Amino acid sequence: MHSVPAYAEHKRQLQKQRQQERDKTKGKNWFDMPKMELTDDVKRDLEVLHMRNALDPKRFYKGNDMKGLPKYFQIGTVQDSSADFYNSRIPKKERKKTLVDELMADAKFKQYNKRKYAEVLASKPTNWAARKHMKRMMKSKKSGK
Repeated sequence: MHSVPAYAEHKRQLQKQRQQERDKTKGKNWFDMPKMELTDDVKRDLEVLHMRNALDPKRFYKGNDMKGLPKYFQIGTVQDSSADFYNSRIPKKERKKTLVDELMADAKFKQYNKRKYAEVLASKPTNWAARKHMKRMMKSKKSGK
């Protein structure tokens, strides 16, 4: 008699198993989109997509409502059309494996980032050590009273 598990425990185990099965896909409304594995390359690509407003100053993107990286997503490749062979095709030499690699190979993007980085450094105060020391002194002065 003691070897038979209690009904409540068995029911909880079933619920737990069902929940794990549900977590594997997004659901019927999303055509059972599978949960993807987050490798370092995929994670970097998703972060670049998340911060795409900073990539191109001339292009406007709608605000992103997601706080973190998505659990459920799919990655595909764009198939070239034979009609676009001369116009909007990327040659094989310029094709990269990931989105980050493609951005790092883009000269205009590098130039824009270098300029923006220099602007940010110029806008920051130059004497950080003095500022940090002043904050520490003010904090100790407040805690001393």
